[in-house]
Amino acid sequence: MEAKASVTDVHSTPKKLRILLADVKKMTPVKAMDHLMYSPKKSATILYKVIKSAVDNAKATLQIDAHLLEFKLLKVDQGHALRRYNPGSRGNAKPYRKQFSHISVVVGTKDKKKGVELVKKAEVVKATVPEEKKTLPVAQKPSPKKKITAHTK
Repeated sequence: MEAKASVTDVHSTPKKLRILLADVKKMTPVKAMDHLMYSPKKSATILYKVIKSAVDNAKATLQIDAHLLEFKLLKVDQGHALRRYNPGSRGNAKPYRKQFSHISVVVGTKDKKKGVELVKKAEVVKATVPEEKKTLPVAQKPSPKKKITAHTK
């Protein structure tokens, strides 16, 4: 039982994001979000949003409380790099690169057996709750006993 979230082309270098991953991998997703929310780094807000998206996906699809989740995969890959140049001395060009990253997060349940049991319970609860039938109101036809007369002048 897993839920995924990923972001591509994040304008932050992979090195800056991987520094945060070392701390976050040891935590649960809920604790990691609390930790990242108060971090002053720009890349912390980006990583927070991706983890929150994965947790919300797990809540919606698996019907599981966020405290029962753990990280299955936290990965930061190198994206493309824009090559740019600054003017240098004696007409030379000084190159530099603007790097991008790809972030992937997969969260799942701590125990496979517990996760399966929780999903089965959620399915049973859904099955027992009857869905409301929505019917459109039928237009009332005039009864044959009443005569409809048009008033003309």
